[in-house]
Amino acid sequence: VKRLGASVEVFIILPLAAQITIMPVIVYHFQQVSLISLIANLFILPAQPPIMILGGIALLIGMIADPLGQAAAYLCYPFAAYTIRLVEWFAGFPGGAWITGQVGLWLVLVYYMLLVLLTFQWPVVKTRLPQIKPSILIGALALVSFLVWPAALNRPDGRLHVVVMDVGMGEGVLIQTPEGRFVLLNGGEKTSQLSQGLGRWLPLYHRQLDYLVVASTRQEQIAAVAGILPRFPPSQVLWAGSPTASSDTRYLQQALVEAQIPIISLQPGQVLDLGQGARLETLAVGERGATLLLSWGNFRMLLPLGTTPEDMLDLDMGKKIGPVKTLLLTDSGYAPANPTEWITNLQPQLVLLSVRTGNPQGLPSPETLQAVQGANLLRTDQHGWIHLTTDGESMWVEAERGR
Repeated sequence: VKRLGASVEVFIILPLAAQITIMPVIVYHFQQVSLISLIANLFILPAQPPIMILGGIALLIGMIADPLGQAAAYLCYPFAAYTIRLVEWFAGFPGGAWITGQVGLWLVLVYYMLLVLLTFQWPVVKTRLPQIKPSILIGALALVSFLVWPAALNRPDGRLHVVVMDVGMGEGVLIQTPEGRFVLLNGGEKTSQLSQGLGRWLPLYHRQLDYLVVASTRQEQIAAVAGILPRFPPSQVLWAGSPTASSDTRYLQQALVEAQIPIISLQPGQVLDLGQGARLETLAVGERGATLLLSWGNFRMLLPLGTTPEDMLDLDMGKKIGPVKTLLLTDSGYAPANPTEWITNLQPQLVLLSVRTGNPQGLPSPETLQAVQGANLLRTDQHGWIHLTTDGESMWVEAERGR
C-alpha cells in the first residue's frame, strides 16, 4: 500500500502540483493551456529518468571522445522516440489545448498571491479542514483551475479574431466577434482537420457556431462541413452559390434541413453585423459563391472565397474595393483565380494562404507568389494555423509555427 501511495504521489500528485504552479506562466507567454498534458504525463514520465541518466552519461563520454559519446547517446533513442511519439499522439486530440489569447500580468500576479498565501497558511487551513487530505485538496484545486481558467480566459476581449485553420485544400476561416460570437466560413475538405481546428479554437463552454457561411460551393471548400454539424451545430447558415453544384453541396443541404438549421441565401450588399461596428459585407454573389469583406475601423480583410472572373471584372479588378490590410488568397494560390492586377489594386499588407502540404497540383502557383512579393505572406503548409487579432486600429498576427 505504501509503495502504491508513493507511486501515486510521483506520477500524479507531483506532476499535478507542478502543472498548477507553472500554468499561469505558460498561459502568459504562450497563450494556451494544455489539458491533455495531465494524462500524457502518466505515460511519458516513466521514460524520463532513463533519458536523463543515459543522456548525462553520453554527454560525459562525449566530452572525452565525441564518437564514443554519439554511440552512447543511441541508448537514449528508444526512450526519446517513445516520448516524442506519445507527445505527438496526445497533441492530436481535439480540444487537448485551449488557446487563451493575451492574459494580463495582473491576473498572473493575483493567482500567485493566492497560491503563496495558501502555501504558507496551510497549517491554519489544515487545522480547520482536518478531514481533507492534501492530495484531495490538490486535486480539487486542479479541477477548479482547469474549469475556471479556460472560462475566464476565453471571455470576449473586445477584439476581432480571425483564424485561418490548417485544413489542407480549401479554406476554413473562423471569426470571433468582439462580443464573443463565432462565424465559420467554409471548412475545407477533411472533417477530421476541421473538427480538430474548431476543437482547438472554440471555448469549452461554447461549442456551437453562431453562423456558418457557405461562401464557396466547391468540393474542397465544404466537403468537411456536414461532418462537424452534430458536434458544432450552427444557429443559422448563410449560403452563396448553387445548392446543387456537387454531391457535397447536396449532402450538406440535406444535413442542414434534417438538423432543422435555417438557411438564408446571401445577396450582394448584405451585411452581417458582428457588433461594435465590425461587419461582414457581401460584395458579390455568383454560382460559385461569394466575395466577402470583413471590416472594423481601419481594418479591412478581403475574403474572395467564391469569387469568379466575372465578379472581379464587376469590382473593376479590386479598384471598387480599394486597399485592404489583409487578403486571403483563394483556390490555394492558383494563378488564374488570383490575378496579378487584382492583387496589385488591393495593395494588401498581409497575405494569407490556405494550401495543403505537398499537393499534387504544385500550388501555390509561381505567378501568385511573384504577385504577392511586396506583402507579408503566411501559409498554412509552412506555418500551420494563422491567428489574426485586431482592435480596429492595430493588427497582431501569430502562427502555429513561427510568427
